[in-house]
Amino acid sequence: MSVLKEVKERYTSGAKAFEPTLCCSVDYDRQYLEIIPKEVIERDYGCWDPSKYVKEWETVLDLGSGWGKICFIASQIVGPKWKVIWVDMTDDMLALARKSQREVVEKLGYDNIDFRHGYIQDLKTDLDRVAGYLEKNNINSATDYKHLNEEIERLKKELPLIEDNSIDVIVSNCVLNLVSDDKKHELFKEMFRVLKVGGRIAVSDIVSDEISPEHLKNDTHLWSGCLTWALQEKEFLVWLEDA
Repeated sequence: MSVLKEVKERYTSGAKAFEPTLCCSVDYDRQYLEIIPKEVIERDYGCWDPSKYVKEWETVLDLGSGWGKICFIASQIVGPKWKVIWVDMTDDMLALARKSQREVVEKLGYDNIDFRHGYIQDLKTDLDRVAGYLEKNNINSATDYKHLNEEIERLKKELPLIEDNSIDVIVSNCVLNLVSDDKKHELFKEMFRVLKVGGRIAVSDIVSDEISPEHLKNDTHLWSGCLTWALQEKEFLVWLEDA
């Protein structure tokens, strides 16, 4: 099973029922939790609170947003005139986050969260726009497939999921490790691409003190549980510097 498929299946399951092995105990600022639906708070899959580094009057990008807890906190911090962008690949997470947002907006009095469907290692491809193309065009031949790829490339250039130089701060809560090693360089490059000059990242993630051996990386349950695809701590910093 691929990394992507295993992660999608496990977190789709985690969206439907609480899975305690996917999270750690996190101490959030309680003033921001009062308007967030209980089901979101209960399904808090993360390992710290990167929203502590969000400031007023900033555009925030949350990578692997899940149920949207960090987004809902950040939306209160930045204020009504600034934007928080939610990005996740999991359909069920997206549906439930949008459902919860209606309750948050009613209590908060404004809506500044922009939900976008995509992969965190590919912040150019807007999956909703790709889905719109597929609804109108049947893919029945190699030629159709080539046309699809041409359309995806056009969308990346003309209508990217996240534009260049548009984000003040990127937050992410225990998600970057879920990206396979062959995609992590792409992930860090994409983060750098979308950040404004002087922009920053606030990432909470799992790191290891040793390189994960291959036989553990091949355990699908361990990698979807945020363990064996985690970068070694020094390696994480080197990859950021390279990007």
